[in-house]
Amino acid sequence: MRLEQLCELEMRYTSDFHYVSPFGGSGSGWGVGDGTASGVRLSGTVQWSNHPAGREDGTMLPRARGVITTAEDARVLFDLTGRTVFVDRDGETVGRQLLLTLFEADHADYRWLNDSVCITEGAIDPVRRTMHMTVHLCRPDL
Repeated sequence: MRLEQLCELEMRYTSDFHYVSPFGGSGSGWGVGDGTASGVRLSGTVQWSNHPAGREDGTMLPRARGVITTAEDARVLFDLTGRTVFVDRDGETVGRQLLLTLFEADHADYRWLNDSVCITEGAIDPVRRTMHMTVHLCRPDL
């Protein structure tokens, strides 16, 4: 299998991120945001929401879903799931994101995404509530 860069995602929360932990160490969060996707094969504006679970060790398990609206007015839905592990980078806490990404589209130019699997890596700045991610298309060596 080889990886091919599909797009870059710049995303930010546009309102408060809410987190509750009613039973102790683990919890649940919710937030919404916007952003942009930029790439040769996929680009546009992004709207999304995230309803992650939080583990006792501080790791978050994102469940972000949203839509990319392209210049052709196509709507490409996405689903990001995986792990965000918080690490210290030069004295700042950064969330290292390791995500599986799936897309769905009915527009002819983007239907090929329906049968694709992507791996996404990036970082979230928990103070600024911004994310930069690179989406890699997994290409089988057949």
